[in-house]
Amino acid sequence: MSWRSSSVALVALTLLACGEGPTDVSESAPPPGEMIITQGAAAPAPSPRGLGPVLSAADADAATVGGSASTPLSLTPQTCSETATQTIVITYTITGNQVGTATFDVNTAWSYNGSAWSGSAPTTVTVPPRAPTAAPTVRTVTLTVTNASTVGSGTSTISIVPSNLTNTNSTGAKLSLDSESNTTVFVAFTACAHVNTPPTLVVPDDMTVEATSSAGALVNYLVTASDLEDGDLTASVTCTPASGSQFSLGTTTVNCSVTDNDGAETTASFTITVEDTTPAFFTNFPSGTIIIIAVDLNGATLDLDGLGITVEDVGHVSEPSTFDCDYVAGTVLEIGSTTTVSCTASDALGNESAPSTFDVFVGLNVVAGGFMPPLRMTAPFSAHKRGSTIPHKFLPPTYADGTPATDLASGLRLIIRRLDGTPGVDDIVVNDYTAGSTEWRYADGQYVFNLKTGTNSPWDMGTWVTEVSYKGIVLASTQFELRR
Repeated sequence: MSWRSSSVALVALTLLACGEGPTDVSESAPPPGEMIITQGAAAPAPSPRGLGPVLSAADADAATVGGSASTPLSLTPQTCSETATQTIVITYTITGNQVGTATFDVNTAWSYNGSAWSGSAPTTVTVPPRAPTAAPTVRTVTLTVTNASTVGSGTSTISIVPSNLTNTNSTGAKLSLDSESNTTVFVAFTACAHVNTPPTLVVPDDMTVEATSSAGALVNYLVTASDLEDGDLTASVTCTPASGSQFSLGTTTVNCSVTDNDGAETTASFTITVEDTTPAFFTNFPSGTIIIIAVDLNGATLDLDGLGITVEDVGHVSEPSTFDCDYVAGTVLEIGSTTTVSCTASDALGNESAPSTFDVFVGLNVVAGGFMPPLRMTAPFSAHKRGSTIPHKFLPPTYADGTPATDLASGLRLIIRRLDGTPGVDDIVVNDYTAGSTEWRYADGQYVFNLKTGTNSPWDMGTWVTEVSYKGIVLASTQFELRR
């Protein structure tokens, strides 16, 4: 670079790229971080705007300087909005003789569409008159450079060409612009920065399972993971305790995690509660009707322990198990009565089963043989004249210890009915001694009742069934025939 005292020169300098900021023109001295631009690669042809007057031979003493940016801007595609735009400061240094004020324009917004650059938003730079020996006049212009395309690799250059030069003094030394006033900005395109998303971990909702043993339960569960960049990561999931583990009674927290290929980790947890809500059950329980023999005229008591009832908890989860019945120990059950006993089984946690029932009937040991003569127990049955008395004799039943039940007379019941009659419907009670018969009595080791028949209804001729019972327990039954 060289000049004479009568010339004015425009020197174009640039600074390193800086963060986004307002476009401005400053008259201050270059900031401390300024980088002086050295001669670089030839700039592309300027846009078809006038460059201002070019020095003539008569003005050959006008000085000219030029430069270009040696460090490129780095821009990502427009999809990476945070780095698709950057700013750069161009510093113009004017030296030499200048009569009058001069101005020129610089486009401050530059955009790349994928194949070419376009400039817009011009700002005007004003340069006051200056003496040839004065210190250089410094002007700065901030440019905003944008990659408005999807290009994410390669390089490009921008030629920043000042334009629209005006000088207020038409004679004398003037500010001039020529091709060396241009500045070349180098741009490198880079792909968007890799942004890693953490993986997604999907765990079950809190689970409640039933215990299968006193140790708890084996529980299987499914946890899945996926990653935007790495795809399915289910195989990389780790959980503690693992699926298929034995979980004890109570609540256990399962902690799971997965890490993607870039080291991003995601964690999640859920709970597994193992509980025992299953009641115990009967392993041995009476079926049908339990018959117990009366111990005396009052009846008998039920020995629950003697029935061999046993219970067990499912899987032996909560032992010991017990059972409870609604029969009150020691309660006397009457002869001939049927009592339904209801029982439930419970485990150690109090889980109670549905009721199970059985019936208890209190009977007597009926002596085989039935009625004694004159009645016969097999065919040919005895025949009697209508209006005669028919003795009914039978041996007494026994109590549980084998003792004859000799105290039943007041409760004995004798009925007759026609052979073709319906039991319970056509029965005729005939042990009413006021009708001519005697009452039941016990004598000489047997019960005796003399049945007085009649000659009128209901003593019709034909075959009859006769039956003696005590509180519904049949003690003897046979047939006889009435004749004229």
